[in-house]
Amino acid sequence: MKNLYKLYYQDYYNDVDFSFLLDDNSETPQNVKDKIKNRNQELCGTNKLKVIDNPAAPQDHRFKLQVCYPGLVTGVGINHEAKLEGEFKLGMHFDWTWGMPIIYGSSVKGVLKSWFAEFYKNKYQDDDSLISKLIDDIFEGGKKSIYQRDIFFDAVIVTSNSQVKILASDSITPHNENPLKNPKPLTFMKVAPGCELEFRFKLHDTEINGVKLSKEDKLNLFKEILTTVGIGAKTNVGYGQLKIV
Repeated sequence: MKNLYKLYYQDYYNDVDFSFLLDDNSETPQNVKDKIKNRNQELCGTNKLKVIDNPAAPQDHRFKLQVCYPGLVTGVGINHEAKLEGEFKLGMHFDWTWGMPIIYGSSVKGVLKSWFAEFYKNKYQDDDSLISKLIDDIFEGGKKSIYQRDIFFDAVIVTSNSQVKILASDSITPHNENPLKNPKPLTFMKVAPGCELEFRFKLHDTEINGVKLSKEDKLNLFKEILTTVGIGAKTNVGYGQLKIV
């Protein structure tokens, strides 16, 4: 099994001759295009999926969601560009030990925290001061010991899509001042639609001022938030949408 992290961030540009870039007007040579194309196909091929369990996350503190079309994008802020035609120009989050694409636990926590108040209020109609205390307790740990705080683990891919693929190629075409002239396709890699992600937590019951929010209540709220607003980058144009399998 190939380590996709190593393939993308360490081996992607191996044996590529960049000397042509010294000429500002030079196009990417065909042999370089072919190398990049082959590496893109290798990354987005039928790579064997390796799932590593997290024993710290109890089985009843997990749920699986399927990635909807057009896919899921994460890690776009990581630089991955050498100004070659056809290259994947955006980064992606991988676990650097076993190489599989992941969504960092901090990203999962951030999305849930930012939307928690709105979804909780719609469901339970509690006042803002209580909601603020709940957010502090669930997402910041409140005054709890480290052993009693809720933990948000990385979300991992547990099932490939129907084509046995984990990753897929995509592109968007941002324009300059004139939307009809000089389109510049931006090619990037995404988690393929149809893959299933498992979101993993270690949760505890929370009780504030006599109001109890059980770990089951939290899990249901988290699932509702993620299936409604999605996760990752470019959710405003349809990426990162999730559904219950």
